[in-house]
Amino acid sequence: MNSQEKAYNHLKTEIISLSLQPGIPLRSEDIARKLRISRTPVREALSRLAQDGFVKRERGWGYVVHRLSHKDILDLFGVRESLEVQAAVEALPHLTNDDFLKLNKYIREAESLLKQERFTDFRLLSREFHLLIAARSENELLFRLVSVIRDRVLLVGALHWDMRKSRAREVLLESKRILRALRSGNLREVRASVLAHVRNSKNSILRAASDR
Repeated sequence: MNSQEKAYNHLKTEIISLSLQPGIPLRSEDIARKLRISRTPVREALSRLAQDGFVKRERGWGYVVHRLSHKDILDLFGVRESLEVQAAVEALPHLTNDDFLKLNKYIREAESLLKQERFTDFRLLSREFHLLIAARSENELLFRLVSVIRDRVLLVGALHWDMRKSRAREVLLESKRILRALRSGNLREVRASVLAHVRNSKNSILRAASDR
């Protein structure tokens, strides 16, 4: 891993975990000192994070952690809806018994995490469930786009502490419905189950945001 990747991964992880809160200024010299690298790869990493929507440039401060607006959330879920439904549809002809076993394993692990109330790990596992489906679409561009929005979805969920116990139970049930639909091979059921999951997630996030 080169210095730019090191800085990029470190900062993205800190942002998604909320160790770096929205609005916090990011000084390249401080980051470089902490990571023991030069400032040039840090600046490159910050520029890349700005392109990905995690930070933004502010006059006088350099970069700050991006504060997501209501519109940002709506835009994100609009894109997510289109991508994840399409990914599931394209994955349908390529899913194997091994894939179904892996998806079922994710669900069993999610049930265990829910019992332990490990909601952060539960949220991460939920995204891996959808990434596996997207990977089986055999559409490299589609998979890459789903992967890009994965981190933003995690960030939004963390910001609004969306994964409450009640919502986690719903997500688990929605994942089971998606898996059943994929096993059935019924295109209409696949579309409906994925669409319902994404829209329920959006509504949960928006309710959490309005309560803050």
